[in-house]
Amino acid sequence: MKVSKIKGTLDYFGRDVKKYRYIENVARSISKQFGYLEIVTPIFEATEVFARGVGEGTDIVNKEMYTFLDRSEKSLTLRPEGTAGVSRAYVENKMYVDPGLKKLFYFGQMFRCERPQAGRYRAFTQFGIEAIGPGSAYLDADVIYFGYLFLQKLGIKNVKVAINTIGSKSGRAKYEEALKEYFSAHIDKMCNDCKTRLEKNPLRILDCKVDAKSDIMKNAPKIIDYLSEEDIAYFEKVLKCLDKLGVEYVIEQKLVRGLDYYNHTVFEFIYDDKNSNIDGLTLLGGGRYNGLSRQFDGPETDAIGFGTGVERLMLVLDELGLFKDDEKLVDVVVINIGEETKLEALSLAAHLRSNDVSCEIDYVSSNLKPQFKLSERVNAPYIIIIGSEEVENGVFKLKNTILKTEEIKKIEELNEIFNIEGEKYAYKK
Repeated sequence: MKVSKIKGTLDYFGRDVKKYRYIENVARSISKQFGYLEIVTPIFEATEVFARGVGEGTDIVNKEMYTFLDRSEKSLTLRPEGTAGVSRAYVENKMYVDPGLKKLFYFGQMFRCERPQAGRYRAFTQFGIEAIGPGSAYLDADVIYFGYLFLQKLGIKNVKVAINTIGSKSGRAKYEEALKEYFSAHIDKMCNDCKTRLEKNPLRILDCKVDAKSDIMKNAPKIIDYLSEEDIAYFEKVLKCLDKLGVEYVIEQKLVRGLDYYNHTVFEFIYDDKNSNIDGLTLLGGGRYNGLSRQFDGPETDAIGFGTGVERLMLVLDELGLFKDDEKLVDVVVINIGEETKLEALSLAAHLRSNDVSCEIDYVSSNLKPQFKLSERVNAPYIIIIGSEEVENGVFKLKNTILKTEEIKKIEELNEIFNIEGEKYAYKK
């Protein structure tokens, strides 16, 4: 029977793994610029971590988690997102003991049992940041600016920043009651998912894709009518900060995000180009989640963060032609003329590699054509050619593939050419 990868998973190799690492490198670089430190949490946690952290009324917990029993009958779950695990780690490791803001980032695999589609998989990589500690509108804006600058550095320009506030817990509770009352009167016209959400998580009804354009949805109560003056002032301050930072945004009053832990500021970055195949694709999303630490028996703590799917970003880079795979794989290819100099080529390559010069040789063929093909595949800027005559005369041919030049060099010059210190290479006759 043929064995193949699980549906909704991917193998990375060749160009794709370079693209994956490119996004990772940009993520790590910008995290350093903003002062975020890496945190690594387990790939699986007690199921309760996500039931508490993500919310029992969410689609993730109810439909999408990979959950299993270990040998001691304890329920474990492969992590479906990053924030709950980071919050658990924050409390368990008593990071709150040291005063001040904890700025953390993660980059790792997540797992959700959902229908695979372009840019969405069952095993996927997520990059996210979490700023846990004293909160302010300035921090909210800075986190959003982080996401904005991250996408800019990847070359992704046509992005709409959708933003909203769902207020403090008290304002949100009043709004949820208003939504329950309103949608209960129209329950016969709602999709099955929304009927389920009505009692468990009425805010999620606003995120429905089935009924999004219906009159029922258009006439639903607006969050702005249930916010306190303090909530409104906080949100206006966030917007003022974004104006100062030059981040354009659109206020989307139905934007609530899909997880229970959010409050106050929520946001999404959406690709915005009507002429593109990816128009409307959500690239990054997050928000403030004050008090999530209480779910793990920690102190009441402010927090804000975002997450973005790496596979989705890879799709965008491909769609927009933003990833150029012109990277050199090695510095030099050593080509030998005739089988009698293959051992010398291997020895010369060993000298280069031991001195931090990346190098490749053809281990099978001594014919010139396949060896030159190898140099093309690895995009090497230099080619060293040696044959019996070169070894006898203590020289080698050096081709510069960028300048299209070819020179005869003495073997004693090898170290100088490749900036190698130490003992010079000599042919072993």
